[in-house]
Amino acid sequence: MANFTNSSTIGVNLGNSDGATALFGLNSVVNGSQDSEWVYITSAAALTTGSAVMINSSGTGNLLTGTLLTTSSGKQIAFSQGTWSANDFGWVARRGNAIYVLVSCVSTVNQVIYNGADANGALTTSTATCTLAGIALITASSTGVLSAVQAFVSWPRLVTSPFII
Repeated sequence: MANFTNSSTIGVNLGNSDGATALFGLNSVVNGSQDSEWVYITSAAALTTGSAVMINSSGTGNLLTGTLLTTSSGKQIAFSQGTWSANDFGWVARRGNAIYVLVSCVSTVNQVIYNGADANGALTTSTATCTLAGIALITASSTGVLSAVQAFVSWPRLVTSPFII
């Protein structure tokens, strides 16, 4: 299902790249359908549907890696819902139901999610460096190749303690 904005911001095109021209202020936030929340960024790299990005305070989204996670406390994690070129502007999802998340392995519903430590911003259900909270897969991937699967996303974050959920 396509997402649409519930906010009163005119011209919002959720999930797709706006191209090389900024149409909104970086780090702007809008609410969308399916209880979604979106942040306006510029991407430091090319993105595919479901790519995880770490958003810094200036509004730049870098592909999520284990190094970024462990050295970037307080930064936001969000997911591209379309294909972007490097340096494009657009909206990425940090909360919502049926948000596409890129996974790099066979996955099943309700597994623990880890950073994928790859060059695509993919996550994995295989044990890796950093455990993430706030992401619950609601569809599965039956292949070991990169796949965009749907997830319930609620402000994803790095788990730094076994007591944080």
